[in-house]
Amino acid sequence: MYSPNQNARPRSGLSSPPEQEKEGLLAELDKIAPIKSFDAFPKVQATYTAHSRRGGVLTVIVSLAIFLLVLPDYSFSIDSGLEDNLQLNVDLTVAMPCQDLSIDLRDAVGDRLHLSNAFAKEGTVFEVGRATHQKLSKASKTPSASKIISDARRSTPNQKKSLSGVRKFFSSSGAQQKHFQYRPTHNFVKDGPACRIYGSVSVKKVTGNLHITTLGHGYMSGHHTDHDLMNLTHVIHEFSFGPFFPAIAQPLDMSLETTDAAFAAFQYFLRIVPTTYIDANRRMLSTSQYAVTEATRVFEHGRGVPGIFFKYDLEPMTITIRERTTTLYQFLIRLVGVIGGVWTVAAFSLRVANRAQKEVTKAVAGEKEVIPSSFSRPSSSSRRSSSFLGMGSPSPGVARTNSWISGDNSGDWKRR
Repeated sequence: MYSPNQNARPRSGLSSPPEQEKEGLLAELDKIAPIKSFDAFPKVQATYTAHSRRGGVLTVIVSLAIFLLVLPDYSFSIDSGLEDNLQLNVDLTVAMPCQDLSIDLRDAVGDRLHLSNAFAKEGTVFEVGRATHQKLSKASKTPSASKIISDARRSTPNQKKSLSGVRKFFSSSGAQQKHFQYRPTHNFVKDGPACRIYGSVSVKKVTGNLHITTLGHGYMSGHHTDHDLMNLTHVIHEFSFGPFFPAIAQPLDMSLETTDAAFAAFQYFLRIVPTTYIDANRRMLSTSQYAVTEATRVFEHGRGVPGIFFKYDLEPMTITIRERTTTLYQFLIRLVGVIGGVWTVAAFSLRVANRAQKEVTKAVAGEKEVIPSSFSRPSSSSRRSSSFLGMGSPSPGVARTNSWISGDNSGDWKRR
């Protein structure tokens, strides 16, 4: 008996049924419009979405979180430094003669330091120059870490040149030799009508109060300043903590305070925060920055102590400002990661909150359900009979009439 070869290939020009079906399916697919876009994630049409105030607030919070996470890095830590002292840098001019001023410091430990000889005092002529009032000065933009580090290494007109500093060091004596890094006094006048006070001193790293007062009106002194000579108008050229970097801008730099009263007190309240700057080139600078608020008070003789007071306090933490530069590719990867992570967490939180709200609403609604009454409502025929008789709530007699009408003898009554 002849049996065909099962493994025999078909002749050329002929195709097997599965191949024919495959070719037909491809031909049908080719007739359909080509695919222009493909999205593996399901989308919800705008007509099926509901806008709510909660969703709007969540969108704003998520956008703010994404913006903050993309900003430069700031890290906070507890100040674990073991330093006992802190350098204080002062440079200001007071519109009073130097012999009538006293410089003192009192700290939280209880020590009182008489610093009139620790700072350099030189007579001059009082000039405002480019100084502005502290209340009128505009808040400057916070500089970057690289700019602060570059300014710290840059010499400025406030610093003397090396040659002139060496000459001044050998030609002067006392406090001037210790503060030779400061610029020379402009319009120097011996025993002039104004006094420039400048220098750097080491103080204890605790809360303190540096005050400049007039002799005879602050601490006990054998000299009493004439009231007509008292004028505490002053210009602050430099006031900083830590290493002396005059090129770094501080909140009190070039600030001016004026007064016409003999008895006035200028108070500055400072909050010091140790700060470490690290730029993109891994250069590091350790210094201190501070925030300041000021208050001025004018009073009568015997009602207060006239002077200039700097009350400072140290925060128990340090700030590390790290500047990082990345390529566009790295920035995009970081941006996509931040947006995806924050948005996923926010969507999950919103879904959990909506589910919890639905469950709570369902539980509250279940407690308020009313048990239905077991009495049935009156039939439609009874309501029609009642309305026909003209009464909304029939009496017992009417009820019997209704039952007689709806009884078996209704046909006899109609025939009659």
